[in-house]
Amino acid sequence: MSSTGQSLPRPLAIAGAGVTALLSLVVGLPVIALLGLSGPGGSTGASTADAATLDAWMAQQVPGSPLVGLGAIFVSEGERNGIDPRALVAIAMHESVLGTAGSGAAIHNAFGWGPAIAFPSWQENIATVARGLAQGYTARGRDTLAAIQPVWAPLGAANDPAGLNSAWVDAVGRYYKDMGGDPRASIAFVPAVSDGQAALCPVGPWGGTERPVEALARLTGLPVTSAKRTRQMTASGGTSDHWVGCAKCFANDLGTTPPAGDALASRIASAIGGPGYANWGSTGGVLNVERCGIRFQLLWRTYVGGNHWNHIHIGARLVGYAP
Repeated sequence: MSSTGQSLPRPLAIAGAGVTALLSLVVGLPVIALLGLSGPGGSTGASTADAATLDAWMAQQVPGSPLVGLGAIFVSEGERNGIDPRALVAIAMHESVLGTAGSGAAIHNAFGWGPAIAFPSWQENIATVARGLAQGYTARGRDTLAAIQPVWAPLGAANDPAGLNSAWVDAVGRYYKDMGGDPRASIAFVPAVSDGQAALCPVGPWGGTERPVEALARLTGLPVTSAKRTRQMTASGGTSDHWVGCAKCFANDLGTTPPAGDALASRIASAIGGPGYANWGSTGGVLNVERCGIRFQLLWRTYVGGNHWNHIHIGARLVGYAP
């Protein structure tokens, strides 16, 4: 890692330990059809990988990896943050041989994140890296392996005297391709959210409202600045969807300001309200739409409920629920 990009956490390249193991694993990679991972990948859209196939791929590559069995974590954190989980696995494979090589094995850091930050668990490591990729890379337009590499693994970095960073894109791309991804395309993805899509129906925590809100948030690639919190009332005197006491509500605030956020707010408005809201963000306001048993509320360019000129608010509450 060089000293030029410290504002964006990124991993320390393995420069010694694990390199031989990495090279030995290049030969004899599995046929993708055997794992059921065939299909399009890498472009913005839903990943074809699921937990079982990721676990199978990792187990075949590195049978003793502590990450085997965590395929569901890769998938859930990838989906939560709009990052293809196959890309997360590919990076972990290159950086630490899936948590078995280098210093990361002792500190639950399969990605060299930080660099060399110690994590309490592999799950926390995966979640942090997925979130960091979303907020520090894909949200800033660095959504391909080639665009990520100059910051993640810069050429000429002081901690890479052997010049291993020059092979980063090819190495990560090889593993990503083996799992069905396109190493030249975007590693970001969002689930399709349109009329008839189950992504907007109740499922999961907070009465089923959390995952629909997060699906909408992923449409923007913006960082989430607030989710559930202890404050109950909004500035307008209503009960907030953010409030932890609202058991069947959920909300995300997405950090942005006009006019940069206008098109992104319109994207969410169109997803919940239809094509007639394609330009909604340019004027903003308060948009309430009931879909699939959920009341969705979008706040932008308004002081209703608080200052919504410095973030987009997406709230969801089960229809008929009164906290």
